[in-house]
Amino acid sequence: MNSYTTASTFTQDRDGGHLDLATALGVTPAGPVQNPFFFSGFVDRPDIAAAGLLAVADIAASRYADAGLAARLASLDPVVTAGGDRLRFESFSACNSVYARFDLTREGLGSGDVGFGTTNIDINLPLRTALARINRSEALHLSVGSEGLRASSLSQTHVERRVSLPDRWIRGLAEVSTLSATLTPATSLSGQAITRFLGGLPRVAPPGPTLHLLPRGNSVQTSRLPIPGTFALPGTTRLRGCDRIARHASELTVHTGRLGSTAWVFTVPGGRFTVLLSPDPFRGFSGEGTLLTLLTNPDAARLGGRLLTALGWTPTVDPSALATATNCSPAEVAAGLAWLAASGRLGHDLAENSYFHRELPVDSEKVLRRNPRLVAARKLVDDGGVVEQAGGWLVSSSYGRWYAVADAQPLHCQCEWEREHAGTRGPCKHLLAVMILRASGIDGRPPVASAGQP
Repeated sequence: MNSYTTASTFTQDRDGGHLDLATALGVTPAGPVQNPFFFSGFVDRPDIAAAGLLAVADIAASRYADAGLAARLASLDPVVTAGGDRLRFESFSACNSVYARFDLTREGLGSGDVGFGTTNIDINLPLRTALARINRSEALHLSVGSEGLRASSLSQTHVERRVSLPDRWIRGLAEVSTLSATLTPATSLSGQAITRFLGGLPRVAPPGPTLHLLPRGNSVQTSRLPIPGTFALPGTTRLRGCDRIARHASELTVHTGRLGSTAWVFTVPGGRFTVLLSPDPFRGFSGEGTLLTLLTNPDAARLGGRLLTALGWTPTVDPSALATATNCSPAEVAAGLAWLAASGRLGHDLAENSYFHRELPVDSEKVLRRNPRLVAARKLVDDGGVVEQAGGWLVSSSYGRWYAVADAQPLHCQCEWEREHAGTRGPCKHLLAVMILRASGIDGRPPVASAGQP
């Protein structure tokens, strides 16, 4: 369970409303802090701040597939990152196929000072009820955390498990930052066209049908069948989580990528609301595996740790400045940033096309080591399940079969996983085992290059 000294509350008096968001154990520039203080001030648009927070909380409490798992994870609290000039609130749906982030930027935060750090926030049922009643006309004072701070040690952070973030959330945060950076704008809508489009989507039980969208100026044509120029929207009900914030949006930009994920960025006064949808409602972000190749590189962790000392909590991450500060080459910076992304320490902002720093109040590196596919690959290596042969390797499976991995770039395996996914969900455990072996230099060949942009 998360450790809160008090519950989040909303109170009202003659000066307006006071929204106090309780924080759990967090990470700040000073280290781990119990219930850190990040912001206190009046927001410019109370109705938008309330709608954004509710939308993030709505998605955290929603499921679109995988009902059994959703029942166990539906009460997870959103994560907030304070970046000095903005607050970023993030969550995943219970099925892990939808990622949401509400950015409350400097323009929406009035004159209050924003701190630095990352933690969970308490969004309880009474608070949700109060947020739904906030309107534009009343003043709203927002407080994130308490000004009375209590420091915590790293050992307490890891042993007491004060913050309840499952492994799949941490791996999901890693995957969405990497996937987000590969997406490109496909279309944009403005004004009433946004609500017309969303209002025209089928209102059915989750996850909803797959629609194919064809941009037409300031509108989108929908089809049940793919036609030239369309892109797919699987599980249309997953966009319902945007309803609260969409009515405030002046612009909606849709981004697509070759792997099938889509991103929906709503521009609102004083902020943005971003939703990423996985390629399929039954496909959680935590299993995408886009960073697994990187994790076989023995130098990535060292370079990532080196960058951490210079990274800071600035709103955007500047690779050139990091290279200068750490005396690393651009390639080394790229490898280190990719490892940081894999440990959940980097987020990606599509609107600004830049990365930002977050430090999760859990042992992210332990989560990396527990990655199921990576654990299975290392066990194959340790058990002698990788045998060199002419033109490649033979790698054993858990069913007593052996799969051939050809010595080519890129590596290729004949297992069922690779045949089904064709490289769209990261390498199989057999390819990872070969990469680990080669990266260690055990087979006498040069390591496979695996560093790249996060």
